Amino acid sequence: MDSKQLQTDVLVIGAGPTGLMAAAWLHKFGIDAQIIDSKSGPTRESRALALQARSMEIYRQLGLVDEVLRRAIPTGELRPGIGARSFKSIKLNRLGYSQTRYAGLTMLEQSANEEILTDSLKAAGHEVLWSHGFDSLQETGKRVEVRCTGPEGPLTISARYVIAADGASSPVREALGIAFEGETADQVFYVLDANGVTGMGSGINVRFAEENFMLGFPMGTDAQGGERRRLLGIVNEPETAGTDVIEVDEKRARTALRREFGVLYTDAQWFSRYRVHHRVAETFARGRIFLAGDAAHIHSPVGAQGMNTGLQDVHNLVCKLNDVLSGGMPGDYLQRYEAERRPVALRLVKTTDRVFSAVTSTSWLARTLRIRMLPVIWPMAIRMIGRIPAGRRFFGYLSQIRIHYWITEHARDRASLARGFAKTRRRGKVMGRRLPWVPFRTGEYPDNFEVLNDASWQVHGYGGSSSARANELATELGVGCHVFPAAATYLLPEGSVVLVRPDMFVAHFEQVPE
Repeated sequence: MDSKQLQTDVLVIGAGPTGLMAAAWLHKFGIDAQIIDSKSGPTRESRALALQARSMEIYRQLGLVDEVLRRAIPTGELRPGIGARSFKSIKLNRLGYSQTRYAGLTMLEQSANEEILTDSLKAAGHEVLWSHGFDSLQETGKRVEVRCTGPEGPLTISARYVIAADGASSPVREALGIAFEGETADQVFYVLDANGVTGMGSGINVRFAEENFMLGFPMGTDAQGGERRRLLGIVNEPETAGTDVIEVDEKRARTALRREFGVLYTDAQWFSRYRVHHRVAETFARGRIFLAGDAAHIHSPVGAQGMNTGLQDVHNLVCKLNDVLSGGMPGDYLQRYEAERRPVALRLVKTTDRVFSAVTSTSWLARTLRIRMLPVIWPMAIRMIGRIPAGRRFFGYLSQIRIHYWITEHARDRASLARGFAKTRRRGKVMGRRLPWVPFRTGEYPDNFEVLNDASWQVHGYGGSSSARANELATELGVGCHVFPAAATYLLPEGSVVLVRPDMFVAHFEQVPE
């Protein structure tokens, strides 16, 4: 059978949250794109659940944040505990209220994220090609020829660039021969959506037992008005540990929850089991093909980072693709994608691996710290965390708004030479970071992020003394300019001039003398 032909600027392979976010951003920039997936339709069940503040800011830029908030369940509490006992919670929204409009966590499961993104694409006249499985690809000069098979037979799609967001088992990554380096944990985990849950405190619950832990995420109410929760934990038989044989059923998970944590529920709406992987692809790009989301990195569910990291991968990448396709940047600018996002993935996998090991370790020391020390130190920690900078930094890392990029390799190389005290200051507070969020009580805009919704390069000046230099720089670069009141509390004091990229990151910072 002869293969049908399609041409596009960007082909997205995989219609999970990462791929759909890529397609939504390609549409926002007016880039001709096509998205395919081997599944017959959107995901119905998923492990990913929480949106971090940084992802909410990206949804705001897309114009979809109101729909996300309408369907989501915000939560501002993180509540630890031992066994059936809950402790006083950390108020995440209080730690983050001065750093973002979306303090706390937003509970919206992966399937709902996919529905919102799919509906927005459909409303704009863009459909996902479901049931189109990837077969092979070949880069030919300035294009990539991708062969796939759909309901009507073979299809060849010719694209200038390809984004592979096709999951942890990525056929595209396999076809390119890119190693997926890392390891797989021995423990068997369960995840279930439970109705009629009792025995839990408000907010996100993290409970520890001698050789187990439980995560409980709020998901609203069930049809009978009972509490719905996403529950995660370990159920592992010694004889199956370290093998590929997983024999965990919902009954055993229910028993573990009742015996070890005093948590009961009426029925499970969904149940699954899995092993945790910590892996990062050896490269995020090969020629005109880019890996994103789970195809590029996977890690434990600790911290609810996975789906959010994928959303931010493609936000970064598509902004760069737009700059290149519009002629604003040379083709080698796309190398910045791997230079910026792969270090984030490596750092995230390293951090979540450490936390995961501490949470799941059965060593005497780990059990002692979890079961004996936590009840002693927690009352003191909860009183201090909201009053010290470390508490705000914790929220910044959790919410992914403290991510730092080396804007140029020169800056990275120069910073690597720093020694002593200078080494602790080698990453700037503003340069290479997401623009500090500044709310306004009066004026034309509610905050300085409102003008970022058009996702363009722009210059900002803060304070009257910045106006002349900000306008001069904007004219020189041919970009828009906005001048706001000085905001020293938000790291943008009088005379601050910043060049902001479409992805909200600061590419240049200077301060005009008063």
